[in-house]
Amino acid sequence: MNAIITGSTGFIGSWLTQDLLSNGYHVVSVVRKPERLIPEILSNPEFSYIQSDLQNLRIKDFNNSIEYDVFYHLGWEGVSPEDKNVINKQLVNIPMALNALDVCNGLGCKLFVSSGTVAEYALTSDVMNLSAKQQPNDIYGATKVAVQYYLDVRARQLGQPFIWAVLPSTFGERRTDNNIITYTIRSLLNKQRPQYGPLNQMWDFLYVSEVVRAIRLIGEKGIPGKVYGIGSGEYKPLREYVETIRDVINPTLELGIGEVQSYSTQAFASCVNIYDLIRDTGFKPEVSFREGIKNTVEWFKMENKTS
Repeated sequence: MNAIITGSTGFIGSWLTQDLLSNGYHVVSVVRKPERLIPEILSNPEFSYIQSDLQNLRIKDFNNSIEYDVFYHLGWEGVSPEDKNVINKQLVNIPMALNALDVCNGLGCKLFVSSGTVAEYALTSDVMNLSAKQQPNDIYGATKVAVQYYLDVRARQLGQPFIWAVLPSTFGERRTDNNIITYTIRSLLNKQRPQYGPLNQMWDFLYVSEVVRAIRLIGEKGIPGKVYGIGSGEYKPLREYVETIRDVINPTLELGIGEVQSYSTQAFASCVNIYDLIRDTGFKPEVSFREGIKNTVEWFKMENKTS
């Protein structure tokens, strides 16, 4: 199998690249800064890269003698929390995605898979209905919605098979931005008391190796035209996840749950139905939240030792 991927220097993209390589793929990555690729990827003989930004990517940049099976588009500008409401940074993702789709089609690639996010459905209090109108609450989520619609129309115009994969709240080694899991782990490892709101929101976290396995299976077995939700299929209040992290690190440590004032009267959820994913691809979650957290905590401990 031959795959093209964007976003190989990012958190999920780097894990997906490794997953593809470990499952017998030849992988061509499109990267702006190849120096950010991790050594395990660069040293793999089945990996190669094209140095280019996505807006200037061209069909001629590729080896046209290769028959490409799937194009995984994970590249995205402005994924850090501080950039998610910077309009100009988010808008560049629309022409980037459209050009990636055009290149995919020009190469005769069999399938284009692009990544969405649960942030598209942020204003919901129940399990997300991926067929319902999206209700994002930041510019990042709104731009993801726009990209899905642009890609859907353009794919139909080109006759290009296309799948949109809604990615869940993902955690694991190499994710370092200040999300609730990273914040909790860092605080507790540094013997600090993390503070939160009530944490009543129903949530679904999935370990990164599980997320990328689901993405690969979507590329292998998914039905073009569908929107697939990825997740564990198990939903818990955020407080239970935080308590599990604490228990893994040290059950005697204190958590400041409820110490930060909440300005919302409704507890929004971040849970997605994965029925179609299971039925169409055979995906079955294998790594529990606790097991994934153990791996993640050990990675953070090693990082603290080497930093």
